[in-house]
Amino acid sequence: MMVSPGALVVLFLEDFARENKSLKKGVKYFDWQKTRYDAEEVAYSIVGMTLAKLVREGYIRLQLKRGIFGKKVVMVRLRPIPGEYGVITQGMNSMEAYKEVELHSALFLCFPVSPYPQAFLGSYIIERELKDANTLELREDPEVVLEKERTKAIFETFKIQDEELWKGIKKEADKAFTLVRGKKGFVLYSPLDMLRGKKNEKDKGKNKE
Repeated sequence: MMVSPGALVVLFLEDFARENKSLKKGVKYFDWQKTRYDAEEVAYSIVGMTLAKLVREGYIRLQLKRGIFGKKVVMVRLRPIPGEYGVITQGMNSMEAYKEVELHSALFLCFPVSPYPQAFLGSYIIERELKDANTLELREDPEVVLEKERTKAIFETFKIQDEELWKGIKKEADKAFTLVRGKKGFVLYSPLDMLRGKKNEKDKGKNKE
């Protein structure tokens, strides 16, 4: 089973965040996880792991630019991103190829609407990618562990090579989380899910005519 970079973070929280036992600011997603970890660090790692691998594999390009209100990170999608890179890449995939967009504009499309999106990002990934999986078996699978170590090494190198870019990415992620902060529904959904739902309803209406 292919496991996305974001799902790897969710499965191995202890590798990507510090412990935070707070019920509000700490997260754990499975019964077998005995400790809570800092929700913001988990969220940054999900974003960072995904972006680092996409850059490494040549799917996107990221650049730090100076704008009117300070520095910003722009993204250019170079080719279609396969589904194996996770649900949070769908917003990037919806962007026009070779066109610069501010990173937060692509990220927020696939972040879950909730009072604390940083904490619920992992839950959203589980619902969309790991719903029917035996997560403890995945965590103990040697191939999954190896993929985690490889992707983590790419991520760590990515952060070290351009610390200013990484700081900018975290700020872009914060902007995206602010945009989706709101009341949580019965089922987690993203702005892109809402747009697709409206489009499907419209298409059904046309078919009935």
